[in-house]
Amino acid sequence: MSRRRKAFTAIATAGVIVLALVAFGAARLFAGPGLPAGAERLHIVTAAPNLTSGCAAALLPPVRVSTEGGSLILVSVETGETVRVVWPAGFGAWRIDGRAIVADNWGSVVGRDGDVLDTLGGGEGLDGAFQICPYGIVTEH
Repeated sequence: MSRRRKAFTAIATAGVIVLALVAFGAARLFAGPGLPAGAERLHIVTAAPNLTSGCAAALLPPVRVSTEGGSLILVSVETGETVRVVWPAGFGAWRIDGRAIVADNWGSVVGRDGDVLDTLGGGEGLDGAFQICPYGIVTEH
């Protein structure tokens, strides 16, 4: 096999691997985390899937994870008012053993009922809700 053909084969193989990894990552944006056994799904508002990597850089003031009916909500620690947020695409929320949980698209826990979240970045969207940026969110592993 010629040197040129070997180089082309190596580049093509690397390209296929990169495309497969991108496709797998993009699939997680649509699917989100699976619902654990015995869990009840809670409603959250999520952004539409997109493959851009830009985010606004504002910091959401500290909020407490809570529930209201069948929805997971965030409550301002300072004012006690519900804060309207849009979670990143693929995030999910559920109640298990009576406790609410919000998780990222890989299933890592972002917060549980009663937790204070003080590292959520993003910015206000056109609808007035805070658009949470998926980067830099502290999760439990």
